[in-house]
Amino acid sequence: MSEIYNENMVPVPEQKTERKKKPLWIVGVMAAAAVIALLCGYIGARMANEQAGKVVIQKVDTVSSQNSDDGGEVSAVEMIQTISPTVVSITTEKMEVSHFWFGPQISSGAGSGVIISEDGYILTCAHVISGADNIMVTTSDGTEYQASVVGSYEDGDIAVIKIDAEGLQAAVLGDSDQVQTGETVYAVGNPGGTLSGTVTDGIISATNRTITVAIESESAQSYMGNAEKTISLEVLQTSAAVSPGNSGGGLFNSQGQLIGIVNAKSSGESQEGLGFAIPINTAQEIATALINDGSYIDPDTVSANSAVLDITVMEINSAMAQMAGRTAGVYVQSVTENGASDGKLEAGDRIISFNGSVVTTIEGLSSLMAECEPGQTASVSVERDGQLVTVEIVLAENQNRTA
Repeated sequence: MSEIYNENMVPVPEQKTERKKKPLWIVGVMAAAAVIALLCGYIGARMANEQAGKVVIQKVDTVSSQNSDDGGEVSAVEMIQTISPTVVSITTEKMEVSHFWFGPQISSGAGSGVIISEDGYILTCAHVISGADNIMVTTSDGTEYQASVVGSYEDGDIAVIKIDAEGLQAAVLGDSDQVQTGETVYAVGNPGGTLSGTVTDGIISATNRTITVAIESESAQSYMGNAEKTISLEVLQTSAAVSPGNSGGGLFNSQGQLIGIVNAKSSGESQEGLGFAIPINTAQEIATALINDGSYIDPDTVSANSAVLDITVMEINSAMAQMAGRTAGVYVQSVTENGASDGKLEAGDRIISFNGSVVTTIEGLSSLMAECEPGQTASVSVERDGQLVTVEIVLAENQNRTA
């Protein structure tokens, strides 16, 4: 190795380079960071495992404005491009059996639905899928899926179905309690069952309407064929054009938030320019219960102290009654074994009166029974085989039965 000399030609000793030691506080910070990183990874993995199997429903303030250059509100065109993939078309098939005309038949139906999770949970109306033996879902890109029913709540006309899919675009849920009369809205659905992806616009005409509609009830099927039941719904009213195929589709505000599930059942045949939607806050509450528990019980309508007859009933309207050659009214569909009415009422009985008051609708019967207490004796008159039969029944305590 050559030596190094200074300016006076005196050899200069070789200098050894020493690595500078890092201060102890830096070493401590680095160690702490490593521990935190490992801890975060563990917590993240644990949270992911805990979330596995849970349905993720998006509920944020506004639709992302990533397509907007100035970061402001997206245009109507951009917003519709965002929400349209979240709405699907639904077609159904069901076998109808009637002993009064034509025998067994397969009927088809059509409606709409809204994707509420990336893994295939879809929100729709109960009447869209009521009694269906086969349900097919078509997404906005034309892909078809077989769907299964997760749960249905007829009295709220809300149902949840599921398709085997991943990575779907789900709707962003808004807050229907904040909806105001006059704001712009968009209805997206499948009007007529043939025009999927149709978008119509309008305004909110009223925020808290109560309508009475007749829906075909899955629970009202018996030897008399399909029947309808009457329900009351608290809905949003809109001027956006809707038709029967829109049922179950989405009603969105101008920010692209889902604020309602369209219910195209009008309360009057002569009314035009009226559309109704079940508020999303109500629909989400029902849907969450259907997904988690398989059923929903309205806490405002079920009382632990309410009295029941221990029967299921169905309401036959005048049109169905005329076709079946029967009288319109409320019929006993089934009697609970060992229940209050066992041995006193029979399937097929038409209820004439309850405690002396005439009964013509399920709603009317429910109102009369609401005045009674469990253990009270009620007088019930029915038509059976053309004869008037009156029985005394000791009312039972409600166990979430129909009547």
